[in-house]
Amino acid sequence: MQCQFLRRMPELEANILKLYQHASDVDTIDGLAWYPNAHHIICDWANTYRLPIATVACVTAALSPQLAWKRNLIIADDVLAGRPPSIGGCLNSCLRKAIRIRDNRATDTRSYFPQGPKVESFSRNLAGDYSIATVDTHMVQAALADVEATVTLRWLPYAVFSQCYGNVARTVGLEPAICQAILWHTWRRLYPRVTKIQRRRQWHVIGMED
Repeated sequence: MQCQFLRRMPELEANILKLYQHASDVDTIDGLAWYPNAHHIICDWANTYRLPIATVACVTAALSPQLAWKRNLIIADDVLAGRPPSIGGCLNSCLRKAIRIRDNRATDTRSYFPQGPKVESFSRNLAGDYSIATVDTHMVQAALADVEATVTLRWLPYAVFSQCYGNVARTVGLEPAICQAILWHTWRRLYPRVTKIQRRRQWHVIGMED
């Protein structure tokens, strides 16, 4: 089936490049360091728990849906150590899959998340592969230039968005994952959660008046 976003790639890439041009020095510094810092943690855990780096990355990525990064790290450490999660916030389905990945020493998330391209990309990035971009909700919104977008991407449309980020990354001379991290920090700075909530509330009020 033809992906609706294929014909929109020039538009998506233009939006992404425009966002990159709004990156501050802090956005760039934080983005350049984000994945290397995360990879360092993954490598430390692999050594501590005597697991393959890819397995540790997959466990961490499996827990990530709808979970803040700080909580992601705490729960991932608990799972890798064989402890019950010491804090909440993780989806139960994701926790069960992370435990299975750990026990199976799996090095790929696709059989555990057959409809989860973001988890697969994120696990590869955490393991040190920066050749692809992880596209979460923020990055979908950025590419569409729409802070209210709530598009769920399956494999084919996800690949289109990821390719757009990769094309922009090559244009600016960066690895896709590193460029995406800079853009993620930029988007979050420009459109913090409070701003998004206010916009959604305003939209609902307008809708009720129609």
